[in-house]
Amino acid sequence: MAEKKSELSDKQEMALELVITGMTDREIAKRVGVSRQWVNTWRNQDAEFMYALQLRRQILREKHMDSVSQLIKISIDVMRAALKEGDPQTKLKTAMYVLKISGLKGFMKPGKPLSRQEMEKDQFKNAFDQAVREVTEELGIEKY
Repeated sequence: MAEKKSELSDKQEMALELVITGMTDREIAKRVGVSRQWVNTWRNQDAEFMYALQLRRQILREKHMDSVSQLIKISIDVMRAALKEGDPQTKLKTAMYVLKISGLKGFMKPGKPLSRQEMEKDQFKNAFDQAVREVTEELGIEKY
C-alpha cells in the first residue's frame, strides 16, 4: 500500500522542525511567518500536524535510546573494570551498586510483569537519572 502524502503546508513542516527543537509557539510563529495562535491551533487541534509531530518525536526518542544504549555499554565496562581492578572499597561500592540496579531488590516482590514499553521507559529513565547523577557529581554539585 502506498504511503499517504503529507497534507501539511510548507509552513507547518517548518513549524514541526522548530517544535522538535523546543522553541515556544511565539518563536516558531515569528520564524514561520504566522500568528502564535496558528501555531497553537496546529499543535492542539490539527490532527495531521499532531500526528506528524508524534511520529517525529518517536523517531527522536529512538535515536536517543540508541545513544543511551551505547552509554549503558560503556558504563557496564567501567563497572566491570572497577570490580576487577579497583581498591577494596571501590569494589564493594561497585558490587553493591550493581546488585541494586540489577533488579535483585525487586526480585523477591511479586508483581505484574511490565510491558515492553514500560521496560524501555524505565530503562531510559534509570539511565538518564544515573547520567545526571554522574555529571553532577563530576561537576561537584551536591544535589540535583
